[in-house]
Amino acid sequence: MPEHEVSRPDRSLDAAFWPQSFQPYLSDALDQRPAGSAGKSGACKLIFAAAGSGRTQLQQSFVSHPFHLTRPWYLDPALPGMVVVYVQTPAGGLIQGDRATLQFELDDTTQAHITNQAAEKIHSMTANCALQNVSFVLGTGAYAEYCPEPVILFPHARFGQQLNVQLGLQASFFFSELFLIRGDVIQEPFEALSTSLKVTDATGDLLMREHSLALPFQQRLTGPGVLGRYHVWGQAVLIGRSVTESWAKEIQGEIQEEVFPDTILVAGTTVLPGECGVCVKVVGTQVPAVRRVLRRAWHGLRLRHLGVPAPDLPK
Repeated sequence: MPEHEVSRPDRSLDAAFWPQSFQPYLSDALDQRPAGSAGKSGACKLIFAAAGSGRTQLQQSFVSHPFHLTRPWYLDPALPGMVVVYVQTPAGGLIQGDRATLQFELDDTTQAHITNQAAEKIHSMTANCALQNVSFVLGTGAYAEYCPEPVILFPHARFGQQLNVQLGLQASFFFSELFLIRGDVIQEPFEALSTSLKVTDATGDLLMREHSLALPFQQRLTGPGVLGRYHVWGQAVLIGRSVTESWAKEIQGEIQEEVFPDTILVAGTTVLPGECGVCVKVVGTQVPAVRRVLRRAWHGLRLRHLGVPAPDLPK
């Protein structure tokens, strides 16, 4: 693999890359250090390369507060060459004015599972907001899994996250996420949440784009077409390979096996445009139930895509 220089953080943390209704938070002045200044601008940049042994190795790394990186692990018995990386944030969560950038580059044929050690807390805010940008660049035939722990939105939290993925030829990407509201959904909800997911192929053509924006003090989350009676939600996405409609039907059937009579939960599965992947979305009232559904989706998609089950990784 040729020598790399970890690229500079992309400009998607700049104000121009966020929806208009999110702009007032970005320009809101802070009484403490300015947003994104020293101590409020964290980075985690990792480059993975294939080793002669067949294992994926961490070739280069750079982390700054609030991130901390453990040594790479090989914890998947079905995929012994897949590297497992835990990105830690001992700071205890994101606060107003924080800006975080995570960049991951995978060389050809590499396999990596990226996760973190615990739920990410987005604390209550009185000014500005917290932003996080995550990007993946995958080489030919590479496969990455990005499975962070739940994001907890405290009352009056303001959080924006962008995930951008560039897939090389025959590369594929699995992603799961889960959000939950910490507090009364009506009386003390979070204040603003903007999330986006964009995936392009090796030629730069768009495979998938998704954006969501919630402003609970302007439109209640309990209304139709929002969250209704639920306060936990998440999704699992596999993208980058041709699938058939039968995949979605089969995964949906398997998910239903995780829904117990006393569980308040709704889940749905669909094939992405161009049959380039599968997306599973779920809402519920209990974190364990939603997590079970997302894990079942991961397990089912892994079996169909890689021919191996999802592992039980330690936390």
